[in-house]
Amino acid sequence: MLRVILVDDEPLARERLRGLLQRVDAEVELVAEAGSGREAIPLIHEHRPDLVLLDIQMPGLDGFDVVDLLAPPRPHIVFVTAFDTYAVRAFEVHALDYLTKPVTLERLNRSLARIEALVERQASDEALDRLEASRSEAPLRRLTLQMGRRLRVTEPDEIRYFEAREKIVLAHLFEGKAYPTHFTIQTLESRLDHTAFLRIHRAFLVNLTAIRELSPWFSGTLQLGLDDGTKLPISRRRVRAVKQIVNR
Repeated sequence: MLRVILVDDEPLARERLRGLLQRVDAEVELVAEAGSGREAIPLIHEHRPDLVLLDIQMPGLDGFDVVDLLAPPRPHIVFVTAFDTYAVRAFEVHALDYLTKPVTLERLNRSLARIEALVERQASDEALDRLEASRSEAPLRRLTLQMGRRLRVTEPDEIRYFEAREKIVLAHLFEGKAYPTHFTIQTLESRLDHTAFLRIHRAFLVNLTAIRELSPWFSGTLQLGLDDGTKLPISRRRVRAVKQIVNR
């Protein structure tokens, strides 16, 4: 059973694909639908589908933005679009297929059969690893924050520091509020610009522009003082690196 999420800003396009999915040869379950990229990202993180049928041209966040903002592990992506000009770029981000509208039942069946075979051979792990590796080479320029049922796309320089709490990572904004993000703190450390953010503790990643002071703490350790008065602990093994950065 392939678990599928359908993303398209056109209701008629979603209705047509929904009807086709009811007639395909593969066993599929449509677990959610989204009318925009902003709606799609939290649904994908919540449902963890095997496949996302993803439109490219959408207002706000387009299909490529959605792929870029998804935290790993990512589902299989099949782009569905009225334009054939994005095919090369689609496969550069490791999309498994590229369907042009209007999608026929025969073409959709071929695509789903290919994905079923990949799942059975567990080839999806290799595709996801390649996608994660390609994305981790460049700094993360935007990320998503969960604001209740809404999704906020923000730039890293708006964030004072990140805090890992049990199973979530909170982004503490300079504006004074904090929201969960879908990225782990390890992923953030590897993908954010290393000249802008510094890991000071297993639970804290700090924007360098927010640092104001170092001060003594328990048992000869140090804590970091931020511009808003926040005090954060520095792990022993990171003290030297923090001192070097602050002294510069």
